[in-house]
Amino acid sequence: MKRSLIGLLLIVHGLAHAGAGVWAAGVGPLWIVTPLWGIAMLGYMGAGFGVLRVRGLATWWREVLAAATAASYLLIVLFAPSALYGGIAIGAVLFVAAIRYGGTDPVATSAPPPLRAGVVRALALVWLAYATAVVAFRPMYLHWGTTPVERAMSLPGDQRVLNPTYRVDHAITIRAPANAVWPWLAQLGQDRGGFYSYAWLERMVGDHITNADRIHPEWQRRAVGDLVRATQPDYLGGRLGDLGWRVAELDSGRAIVLENWGAFVVHPVDGRTTRLIVRTRGAGTPSLRATVLGPLSVFVMEPAHFIMQRGMLRGIRDRAERVAATLATEE
Repeated sequence: MKRSLIGLLLIVHGLAHAGAGVWAAGVGPLWIVTPLWGIAMLGYMGAGFGVLRVRGLATWWREVLAAATAASYLLIVLFAPSALYGGIAIGAVLFVAAIRYGGTDPVATSAPPPLRAGVVRALALVWLAYATAVVAFRPMYLHWGTTPVERAMSLPGDQRVLNPTYRVDHAITIRAPANAVWPWLAQLGQDRGGFYSYAWLERMVGDHITNADRIHPEWQRRAVGDLVRATQPDYLGGRLGDLGWRVAELDSGRAIVLENWGAFVVHPVDGRTTRLIVRTRGAGTPSLRATVLGPLSVFVMEPAHFIMQRGMLRGIRDRAERVAATLATEE
């Protein structure tokens, strides 16, 4: 019983590092934060599975736990806010308890594991592989398509979050003039032109999205305070209210800033080329709620948001370039 409890606590402690890694990435260089975060978070989870005698992980869990504890200490001391220093004490207690009660009995390897043990092992390894991929690719999808200069430049909406520690920057090059890109942004929304991404995925969760393939003049007017709808008003019976993002700032033809999403900026390169930049900024303040929801954010919401937003940028690019090419041919 003690061993099972310790194994589960190690896994939970590893998951709790999801938020710590996000906060640390906001203040430290990713090339240092990411390895420390990965070793700590994945190490605690791997050690937990090892304590639970998951075959293939049970042999080395002590060494893995030691590495995870050291990496967690460095991550928190070097980059995480002081509010997370309690995590060091929790990690130390778990390390001592695991060494004492984690068990020393060898795991039999001569006979094949029972079906239930085999399923648990497969699920544990699949989860660790997925978590490893998220940690490895997160720096890429936080900055997808952008340059260091673009990430450093001042954009509309920046002043809304001072000293942000949560940052996401995406961008794409569009072979079309800026005035051919802006109309697609102006008609964003479930009740307008959609989001130009994977509508079939949105419809799978009951969101009635249809992506427009042409500019609709009646959808071109926007104003501060407008709601860019995420779903239809009666989504889930209307129990969640109006879901979407309010227009916080508007510079028609250049930028639209949506609350709780970010800034969409049309940046002309020349008369025939445009950079479309989407920037998200957040305070990233540590809290108990953020710690609990950290794994959901890191392993579910962030990858899903990246996939959908990349699809949206590509969808806008393809539409704007197609219209620009048609107009050039007509000329």
